[in-house]
Amino acid sequence: MAADITKVKMGPCSVNFNDSDIGHTKDGVTVAYEPIYHDMTVDKYGQTVVEKILIGESLKATVPMAEATLANLELAIPAGTDVTSQRVTIGKDAGERMAQYAKELVLHPLENDDDDLTEDVVLYKALISEPFEFKFGNDGEKIIEVVFHALLDEDKSSGNRLGFIGDNID
Repeated sequence: MAADITKVKMGPCSVNFNDSDIGHTKDGVTVAYEPIYHDMTVDKYGQTVVEKILIGESLKATVPMAEATLANLELAIPAGTDVTSQRVTIGKDAGERMAQYAKELVLHPLENDDDDLTEDVVLYKALISEPFEFKFGNDGEKIIEVVFHALLDEDKSSGNRLGFIGDNID
């Protein structure tokens, strides 16, 4: 395969969660995929790995939201309650199942036309499940950086249960 400078890409993306645009981001959105393996060993070879068995996968997107709105705080706190135009309350009882709050997350490169989905990243059931913080100060924007984790979608086929990169040609 020959080198092709036109395949070098850069630029921001739009972020849509549950068909809603979260607005501006700051310092880029990051997508991370991590396969999780069990290293198989046998006595004959000691600690030398003879096989790797896939035991799980992780797909996540880190989104630094630059628009510190109550709507984005509601998104960042999926177990929040009393979501109104004036507040988001925090503090649910333990035991809440969170998959009910997972929604589709779509990252679309802004340099691509709206109908060019060839580089989109889609997490079928994305949920924010990591802590976040923001700073009140006069030396920068108030950024709410959240991490969306893909939950398994049992309605999809094996190999396609977390999401995809590219056009949805199903």
